[in-house]
Amino acid sequence: MTLSPEAAAEGVPLRLDSRERVVQVVEYSHYPRRLASENRRIAYTQDRSEGGLGLDLPERVRPGELLQVTVRDIDGDGSVDGLARVVWCQETEGGRARAGLSILREDGQRRMMRVRGRSVVSSGNARTAPTLTR
Repeated sequence: MTLSPEAAAEGVPLRLDSRERVVQVVEYSHYPRRLASENRRIAYTQDRSEGGLGLDLPERVRPGELLQVTVRDIDGDGSVDGLARVVWCQETEGGRARAGLSILREDGQRRMMRVRGRSVVSSGNARTAPTLTR
């Protein structure tokens, strides 16, 4: 398994995380579901990184849209089950689309947030104290 950073294609935001080229089955639905009768659709990963997925989809999705996703391993078990935001989407041949998704939550849990330093003045001495951001 080789991870390597790649340059972005035209119109696609540059990713900072390294990608792993892998094809896996992804079940997805819009979140929240638009219709009670709406079934989950099938897509395929083109690549994965620690924070997101590159997908080949049967339909175009809108940037900013939320998707409930389940990524299946080769044995059919779910390796990722969570909520993702569409970062970008481009139409491809045959009416399909490619999209980049950012994973927001996995297995119902909120992802860890970055810790940012903040200056605190105490007894005339400035020091940096971590603060949680949301």
